[in-house]
Amino acid sequence: MSQNKAFPLNVGQRLHDARKAADMSQDQLSKAVHVNRSYLSLVENGRSSPTIEFLEKVAGGLNLRVEELLLSPEVFKYLSISPKHGYLYKGLQDLLADNEQMLLMNPTNEEIEILKSIQLHADHDPTKRFFVDALLDLRRTRF
Repeated sequence: MSQNKAFPLNVGQRLHDARKAADMSQDQLSKAVHVNRSYLSLVENGRSSPTIEFLEKVAGGLNLRVEELLLSPEVFKYLSISPKHGYLYKGLQDLLADNEQMLLMNPTNEEIEILKSIQLHADHDPTKRFFVDALLDLRRTRF
């Protein structure tokens, strides 16, 4: 089977670039996500193929989706991923983690599930304010 040289799958290089962009050393990342630093180095240098579980841990530690490590940026920007597959937008994560805001807004479980189901093009990364406004709009349309 011949590999398409135009689009080589270079997960190690993408992982290395993402780690550097996050301004983390291999040691910092490996400790943060509880993976072996030597194995991380082997993956980054293309000497070992990572498991999906490894990529999930590392991507999570870099605040990325696994798909961002597997797909080239040219391909990833056209991918729309459903939050039902496990991804929550950073803005929604920030809202859910803000105890004071959650206490003030007191969203129901149904409202939270609706916010989680929002899907946008991969180029968009909605802010916490976006989800606050979406919740307020949802409540206005219901009454």
